[in-house]
Amino acid sequence: MEPNLKPICAIVGRDRFLRSEALERLLRRGKEDADALGAARYEGDTADLAEVLDEARTPSLLEDYRVVVVDQADGFISANRAALERYAAAPSDTGSLILMCQSMPKSTRLYKIIAESGAIVHCDVPSGAAICGWITHRANDRYGKRIDRIAAQRLREMIGDAPGWLDAEIAKLATYVGERPEITPQDIELLTGCRREEKIFAVTDAISNGDTATAIASWEQVLATDRAAPGRAIAGLAWGVRRLLAARADYESGVSIRELARKLYTDPTVLKTRIERTSIGGLMQQQRDLLAADLAVKTGGSTVDVAVERFIVKHSAYAQDSGLTSN
Repeated sequence: MEPNLKPICAIVGRDRFLRSEALERLLRRGKEDADALGAARYEGDTADLAEVLDEARTPSLLEDYRVVVVDQADGFISANRAALERYAAAPSDTGSLILMCQSMPKSTRLYKIIAESGAIVHCDVPSGAAICGWITHRANDRYGKRIDRIAAQRLREMIGDAPGWLDAEIAKLATYVGERPEITPQDIELLTGCRREEKIFAVTDAISNGDTATAIASWEQVLATDRAAPGRAIAGLAWGVRRLLAARADYESGVSIRELARKLYTDPTVLKTRIERTSIGGLMQQQRDLLAADLAVKTGGSTVDVAVERFIVKHSAYAQDSGLTSN
């Protein structure tokens, strides 16, 4: 439970969606939405300290309480720390200043002042198995739908761990099932899985066939149809490779192609073709290369686009040289 709205507040967390959700709850106070409070919004990278504090100190003519929100406030705080510490120690009693930031160490003086005289809301991103619990609670609390842990795990496999994207998909699924009270794994496969798998496997299929041009064209199509693709690209490709690697290993151990197809919710003929165009060694090398690409992107050594295109070119050529293609 978030504390009541105070004259000075901080909403702290790495995920912007969770911060926005916390802000909405904090501002609700009997209103239908945050806009009903007439909150003045500023972006931290362009916000002027004097303007922000004047806004916070000036009583509103239309509302009995002034609310000022500074989003992405990390840089704003760093540039104005001393002044914000002074304000936080004696904030205006006619309004609330809310700082939304990715981090605010507990050891800082500003944190201690806000914690003592105001309120700090922490938005911790669920990790590991906890994300499935978040999915089930979100579906029930926000959309009134049940979703069991198997379905939640499947959705996580399809979308990833980003709460905002998971919420958007849960909203679409809730609309899709209509009056039905439960979202099932089958619903997820029909509405979510097929589209994502088709996009990713269009890339990996072309790679395994040694068709560099088609693989790059398929990748560009992913970018054109999914605005989050640059951020999810390497993780999405790694997910597809992991699925193929597990299927190839199971197939070699004697699991029937029909059983694998049922497990992976796909067509047996298509799956058999995919498996036979890959090798365990090749897929393991793809995993290693994707890990290296992800590290390069995160450390500034490459961009997502460059990393993905290098990956496609390398492994398309490998497929041609190893004789795994159908050509």
